[in-house]
Formats: sequence, structure tokens, C-alpha cells
Amino acid sequence: MINKSTIIALLNDGVNQFNELISSLNQAAFETNYSNKWSAGQDLVHLIKVLKIVNIGFTLPKPLLQLMYGVNKNEARSFELLQTLYKNALEGGAKSPSIYIPKPVLFESKNQLIQKHQLLNEAFIDKMNRHSDHTLDRYRLPHPILGKVTLRELASFTSFHTTHHLELLRSKLAHINS
Repeated sequence: MINKSTIIALLNDGVNQFNELISSLNQAAFETNYSNKWSAGQDLVHLIKVLKIVNIGFTLPKPLLQLMYGVNKNEARSFELLQTLYKNALEGGAKSPSIYIPKPVLFESKNQLIQKHQLLNEAFIDKMNRHSDHTLDRYRLPHPILGKVTLRELASFTSFHTTHHLELLRSKLAHINS
């Protein structure tokens, strides 16, 4: 089981690396869709949309979480297992739900979006820190691909998800620049 301080470090590292890469992009690199994939700006907006929803989930009252999603009675899944389950689902054709799919993003909004991404990540970490280890492992939220996950699993996934999009973006930019 991954501890809270490790998750926080991974969240900060992923968001910082992603935002640094986005910051370095010119207009063409920020707005270009390569091979029917999202642009860098759309990847950024997607991550913002995800963080907004996760932030809301982490503020729901515990009795409501229990009523809506039950409590976890299973052993916590490892960070590696969550990654594998997610990657396998994507390879099997799983797609992002429509609420997370970004519209085209203009270069002019780049700096504002980077700041928003950073602030949402900081807010998420703050919300996560308000939960005890017991709470993180007991209460669950729904994930569109992984099903019901504990709060800790969702926080772990969120850090992995950012890194996943960072790797995808690096790959897209390598193709655009070659």
C-alpha cells in the first residue's frame, strides 16, 4: 500500500513535470492534434477536469460516501495493480467518459490553465491530507474505468494518470517534432 506522503510527492512531481513541459510549448505544439489524438492543451484541460471531479469527491461527507458506494472490505490494491488494470482497460478499448473530453484549447489560455492545474492539485492534496489513513482505506468513490476504488486508490490513480498523460504528450511531441 502506498502511503500518503508518497502519493503527495507523486502528485506534485507529475503536475510540476507536466506543467513545465506545457510551459515550454509554442502555439503550434500546444494546439496541434497529432494522429487524431488530443493536443497538449486538450491533455491539460482533461487533467483539470479530472482534478475538479476528484476534488468534489474528496469533500463528500463520509455518511454519504458510505450510503452511495459502500465501504471497502477488501485489501487495498497496489499502485502497480491499479496501473496494470487501467492500462489493460485502455488496451481493451476503454475510453474517457464524455464529461472528461476536452474541446479544442487556444494557446492564449495556456498560462491560465497551467495555474488552474497547479491550484487544483494543491487543493486536492489539502483535501487528501484532511483524511486519516483509515478514512482513505475505508471509503470509496466510483471510477469510470476501475469501478469502485478507495480514496487512497483514487489518489494513487490520480498521480499515475497525470504521469500517463505526460508520457503520452512526450510521445506525441516527439512525433510532431520528427
